[in-house]
Amino acid sequence: MIQSRRTKGAAPVFRLKASTKPEKPIFLDYSYGRKKRFKYSIGYSVNPDYWIGDKGKVKNVRAVTNAKMINDRIDDLTRKLKEFVEDCDSNQIPLTNPIIKACLDDFRNENEAVLDNEEKEITTLIAFVKNYIIQKEKELPKASNGYKNNTIKSYEQTLEHLRGYERENKCILDFDLDNEFYSDFTEYMNAKTYQFNKKEVKHYSLNTIGKQIKNLKVFMGAALVEDYHSNLKYKRFKVKTEITTAIYLEIVELKSMYELDLRATPHLELARDIFLIGCEIGQRISDYHNLQAHEIVPHENERYIKIKQEKTKKEVLCKITPVIEAIMNQRYGGNLPPKITEQKLNDYIKIVGEKAEINSQIKVEITRGGKRKVNHIPKYQLIQGHSARRTFCTLKYKAGVPVHSILELSGHSTLKEFMKYIRNPKVERVSQITSTDAFQVSSIPV
Repeated sequence: MIQSRRTKGAAPVFRLKASTKPEKPIFLDYSYGRKKRFKYSIGYSVNPDYWIGDKGKVKNVRAVTNAKMINDRIDDLTRKLKEFVEDCDSNQIPLTNPIIKACLDDFRNENEAVLDNEEKEITTLIAFVKNYIIQKEKELPKASNGYKNNTIKSYEQTLEHLRGYERENKCILDFDLDNEFYSDFTEYMNAKTYQFNKKEVKHYSLNTIGKQIKNLKVFMGAALVEDYHSNLKYKRFKVKTEITTAIYLEIVELKSMYELDLRATPHLELARDIFLIGCEIGQRISDYHNLQAHEIVPHENERYIKIKQEKTKKEVLCKITPVIEAIMNQRYGGNLPPKITEQKLNDYIKIVGEKAEINSQIKVEITRGGKRKVNHIPKYQLIQGHSARRTFCTLKYKAGVPVHSILELSGHSTLKEFMKYIRNPKVERVSQITSTDAFQVSSIPV
């Protein structure tokens, strides 16, 4: 009876363990008597920015693609531990750390562990995908900031959607996927929603659904190569996409941002400064949000920021322009600004844009939940960290800088990829072409 009174009502607490890495390991912390404490790694890590400490849960935000997976494991471990403790109480079995650990280890092995690598044991699509992701995680490089590789995050997101499809349809997916499955899965994704923020729930966009189909085809292709199936029907699955509304800033808008007095809000001032530098150097947000991680090198009376691009591993030299020099000298003692997280930059730069009155109405067309929606929203709401790269490329292109020169500076791999960043209307592009000397006279003398 003493054991029962001691454990009655006890509940595990989930905490983040101290770590030098950006993502901290999540641990189960359970006290079951005086000086009796059990700690257990749940096998996942998360950035503290997305951890709800008082609830012991991960925030359900887009930045954490496997948030539901982690929270489900937390719920499962909580339930299993409670059942195990109650069973020990009823049978008068004293609790010890080793037996609690054995219980949770067995539970994870039964429900979540990847099957053995022996081909004969992988008979379902989910089992193969789990194993495939583990293998890819070993092969693909981790992001330089310590976070998971973006490809792995995307694969894990697709895995979670496939699991959700199984739960809703009470089925187990194998490799015999056909057009009927494609239609059902697309319908399932169109009906599904997610929490966009505290007040807003959204349906998934056409591009997000297309990404899941694309990943699914990758999984099926890998399984085909490894002789898990001979089904070629998946190759006919269409990856539907649409061009999104992505904006760039005009020079007058950048000037308005630059001239804002943000001394009273240092976090907005930092976001503004880093964003403007991003507009000057044309790099991806993953490469410019932590400028101090890069080296400044001199060359022929000029100074450059030497950046090794995280995505392509290319090394590019970005000139320190007069605007960058002014920002460095006025507020950072001649140094580059300190780091800001990508999420905070995305959040803060919208506020900066609003303060700078960048509020022209932009027509936004997007397909969500299978329905085409058209809205008009203020331009500042569309500004994000990646807008800096689009701004750089578009302004340089409109200024007549040769495309191959912009490619050299931005680090784009192909012309096709680069042209995705050019956001000026067709009439402007035609006008730019026809303003050249070759079009000033007719081909036929008059």
